[in-house]
Amino acid sequence: MGKVESLKKSIFFLAVIFALATAVLYGLWGGKGGEVSYVDMACGFEDLPLNCLEGNKDWNDGLAFFKEELKKGDTLDALKNLLWIYWGIEFAGEKNATLENSILPLRVLKRKESGCMGLAWLALMVGEVTGMPLKAVMVPGHVFLRYKNINLEPNRKGYFYSDNEYREKYRNGTWTGLEMRPLTSREFMGLAAFNRGNIYLEESPQKALKWYRLAETFFESFPGIKANQNYAKSKL
Repeated sequence: MGKVESLKKSIFFLAVIFALATAVLYGLWGGKGGEVSYVDMACGFEDLPLNCLEGNKDWNDGLAFFKEELKKGDTLDALKNLLWIYWGIEFAGEKNATLENSILPLRVLKRKESGCMGLAWLALMVGEVTGMPLKAVMVPGHVFLRYKNINLEPNRKGYFYSDNEYREKYRNGTWTGLEMRPLTSREFMGLAAFNRGNIYLEESPQKALKWYRLAETFFESFPGIKANQNYAKSKL
């Protein structure tokens, strides 16, 4: 009984920690407030202090490299060189692109593998701290980056697809009217929380619901959140 009780206590403790972590995220950035910081959220999603990147060598060395590259005069090339040459981030593959390690930017930075969400998030963090006007754009089941009027495909090392090519490529997906426009930082974080919830949807619907609640506070108009919430509730 001792081992069983110890296990129960451990599970309870982890559940409490998770609940507190999501409550902190909700309390700091939930509701109807303004925009959020991509950098702060990268730390917050990992339950780390908001200054967690201050001592991160990969991050700080990368920013130093980026600033040197900017001196050559081409901002877009500087970003591409940082992400895909200096950091050497590779596409994780279709099966792994939606896993935690491919969504959370700090893990992407460490492991050098990503899906569209994690790579875009990391790039947006660079844009945030350097003043680069970089945005994320949503299409069904995917996000890509846009710098001014130039699109960058996260899963193909910044390959350019035109808007019409994206529309054609994803024409069979579910279009909601929210696509092909720059996402706000809150909306992007809503998608990130939604994707995090999807990871737990089958195995831990209660945990999924916590992330969907956070997603809803950031991107209430995204219909996939409500649909998956209802599915998760049906599994309880």
